Amino acid sequence: MAKNSEHKQILSFLDARREELIDFLCELVATPSINPPGDERAVAAVIVKKLHALGLVDTQLLAKHAERPNVLCRLRGAGGSPVLLYNGHTDTKPVGEDARAAWKTDPLKPTIIDGKLYGLGSTDMKGGVAAMVYAAGALRAAGNGLNGDLLLAFTADEEAGSNFGARHLVKIGGLEADMALISEPCGLQRDWERLCIASRGALCFRTRVHGTQMHSSISDAVPSINASVKMAHVLWRMQHDLSIQHEPHPCYPRGVTKNIGDTVNGGVFYGVTPGYAEFCSDIRILPGMTPAQVARDVRDFLDQLRAEDPDLQVEIVEELTQEETWQTKHPEVTADEPFVEMLLTASERVLGKRPPLGGFEGGTDAYYLHGQGGIPTVPAFGPGLLPLAHGPNEYVDLESVVEASKIYALAALDYLGTGAAA
Repeated sequence: MAKNSEHKQILSFLDARREELIDFLCELVATPSINPPGDERAVAAVIVKKLHALGLVDTQLLAKHAERPNVLCRLRGAGGSPVLLYNGHTDTKPVGEDARAAWKTDPLKPTIIDGKLYGLGSTDMKGGVAAMVYAAGALRAAGNGLNGDLLLAFTADEEAGSNFGARHLVKIGGLEADMALISEPCGLQRDWERLCIASRGALCFRTRVHGTQMHSSISDAVPSINASVKMAHVLWRMQHDLSIQHEPHPCYPRGVTKNIGDTVNGGVFYGVTPGYAEFCSDIRILPGMTPAQVARDVRDFLDQLRAEDPDLQVEIVEELTQEETWQTKHPEVTADEPFVEMLLTASERVLGKRPPLGGFEGGTDAYYLHGQGGIPTVPAFGPGLLPLAHGPNEYVDLESVVEASKIYALAALDYLGTGAAA
């Protein structure tokens, strides 16, 4: 009965502060934190101010560089164990000059239309950050009858590799917890579409093709190789014929995702037959796979193309992987993890349903929290739709943000109040 009373107090607190929560989210969206170039100082100050207003004063800033602060806040329980970590990143992708004209609203001016908040970072992932702040506020207001600690970590630099954020915090021992949740948007077509217990990794690489740089007026008179034409053939074949070997994974029925030609560059100028051309690609891989394994498949495929065309000079000139992460623990928790059940139970109370379990399509800071820090992490369960991220007219449904705050607070109360992981 006592726990049920606390549940009711939490829900009442959040219902009464719905407009406060929305105003706070608007303030977060209105505070630019675009990465690159990367500077989270202003948005960190907004978060700290709100935490203090909610009585959450055990806060600190940890930063590898002053302009890239991470906000940590601890709500302490009576026993100090277990520790539950709630994480969200505070940076956003750039608007993009080509995409700016497609925005129907000012991307840096939060605009509410039909219950949806439009603005850069609204779904990725300032909605989740705002919900976690108010969930912690609700727990404190309910009397904090917790055994364990709730640790909030709002991290910098997730959108550009986490070198100043989660990766840095794990490296210096700044994050220690028994369980973690990241409030990345978990919907593809609708909010709360699934509870993501796994996330994918990536092999990012640059492919360069060499040719004959020369005066283009005689390209048909003397032997020459147009690197751009050769590259176009390699790019097309890689997209259509490259096969990545992998075992099936229940969270990812579509398997790996190939993104060939994320960027394309080459040549000098008019009048010059191009002597080089290159393109960058990323392949999203599944838990249980390693980037090194995928890189071998790519190199074997290029060997096949060279065998077909003796004039083809092609090479992989750069690989960017999270190899050290995937050699430790994959960012995946099991369906029978107690905290997963607590999230589902809280969802049923708030949403009237238990979302199915699934996998997050992209990558999250679970790479570092789970893969390197050894903290079992739910990689994504938050308000918003992933297809809206990184593009024009990004929005988050405001009701889903309020629902998120309730789910997070109820699940934290159950986990920390029962000492499930003690």
